[in-house]
Amino acid sequence: VNATTLPLLGQYLGKRDKPRDALPIMTGLYLVASAGSFCMTWFLKGNLRKVNYRTVLLIGCGALTLRLILITILVNFTTNLWAIGCTNILDGIGVGSLDLMLALYSHLLSRQTGHYNLNMAVIGTAKEIGSALSVVLGGALAEQLSYETAFLVLTVMMILPILFSFGVSTPSLYGEVKKQDPVLEDDKWEDDKK
Repeated sequence: VNATTLPLLGQYLGKRDKPRDALPIMTGLYLVASAGSFCMTWFLKGNLRKVNYRTVLLIGCGALTLRLILITILVNFTTNLWAIGCTNILDGIGVGSLDLMLALYSHLLSRQTGHYNLNMAVIGTAKEIGSALSVVLGGALAEQLSYETAFLVLTVMMILPILFSFGVSTPSLYGEVKKQDPVLEDDKWEDDKK
């Protein structure tokens, strides 16, 4: 759902001005998203021990949903390109969260197998194929109907990732710490004395 939003937003904003202004607009949108992604990843890196998988997934999906809701409202009611473009900071927050989760899930699935890179390659390939299909279908929808309708459909489709996030049941990012049984520790100490 998210892969088609940035190209559609760039096309929409580029068509609002002269066609040659689309390249700087697209570059600005990408830089804003990258800044948001950097800040979110940096924040999560320092707080990984305080959150679990589901929380980070819901933060990512919530940010992307809020972004699409704001875009849908703004393209229908304003012509201010800066207001529409600034919603892309939420893209960075959402993508930063979801990319971190992708790496952590790959690590979790391939723990002690030595296949982390293979796992990331398979997941990354599937992600890129889905992104390409999303861009093609979103572009076709925008051309056939309108950009406003395309953004509205994308907003409604964000319900699916949020629902799937509630189905995730994993331990905290660093696993549970097992407490040592003091009785067993005392027995071991006694055995070592003998």
